[in-house]
Amino acid sequence: MKKILLFTLILSFTSLMAQEQFENASFEEWESVVIGEYDIEPVNWSSIKTSDSDLMNGLAPVVWQRSDEAKTGNYSLYLKSKETLGIVATGTMVNGRLHADLNYDSAYAFTDTNDSQWNSAFTSRPDSVIGWFMSNPTDDDFPTVKVALHTGELRIPGDESNIVAMAYVELPIGVHNTWTRFSAPFIYSNSIAPEYHLTILTAGDGVSALGDSEVWFDDMEFVYNPESINENKLDNITAYYSNGSINVLAKGTANDDYHVTINDLMGRQVYTATLTQGASIKINADFPQGVYIVKATHKNSSYSRKIIVD
Repeated sequence: MKKILLFTLILSFTSLMAQEQFENASFEEWESVVIGEYDIEPVNWSSIKTSDSDLMNGLAPVVWQRSDEAKTGNYSLYLKSKETLGIVATGTMVNGRLHADLNYDSAYAFTDTNDSQWNSAFTSRPDSVIGWFMSNPTDDDFPTVKVALHTGELRIPGDESNIVAMAYVELPIGVHNTWTRFSAPFIYSNSIAPEYHLTILTAGDGVSALGDSEVWFDDMEFVYNPESINENKLDNITAYYSNGSINVLAKGTANDDYHVTINDLMGRQVYTATLTQGASIKINADFPQGVYIVKATHKNSSYSRKIIVD
């Protein structure tokens, strides 16, 4: 028994360690890449001073720094939007590359599949992305996090037909001067395995960003939940989210009880109840936005489903 248990634990640990993650997700590693006002960027990340335009690289302001205000470790990423002559350069960091342009509407982030320096290979299908932030936005501006899992080359904004899944979150308006956790579920559009991920972090609202908006990022992570990937679909149980509520229905007339639980992606239980077959329950989903696992069990049968609360 002990040998079998040990072997099982080793397999589980190996599987966990094999799950793909962000490169330099805690922004501890930095390298010298540009000449001028500020000459370091986080390893495996880039901004507007290392775009694909030498002209724009010289003209662009520095909208990032290495910060000593870290959630863990020594450093975090600091972004600040800067306004020059009425044009706001949004504080932006990507794990691919930026195409910079004097016409802001023509700028985009992209994955360059021909150069490993400007892409992040990624073939997994995580449930969500999490991380930590602090912010000091101007007025009603807000930071954003966008992660696209995709095949082939991708431009954002641009032709997004090869996106496999997207996670996007607009972080809350207002000052957050302590580290605050964020999460965003991946919305999958097909069953294709991705080849890359393109991640875009901003200090403000894209083309509508306001000057002097600030944000700090640290400890980003992909979250995997094997239970939610392979859903068990029993004919007599239905669960869905609608209008702020999670609804669970047990069809039929037999007087059997189902034990219903709802867990978040970190495994924390946020709800539990007993449901009688032929009845239904309506749960006010007043917990944070994200992905949750609804599970109903009866004797040796079980049902589980991934629910996205927005």
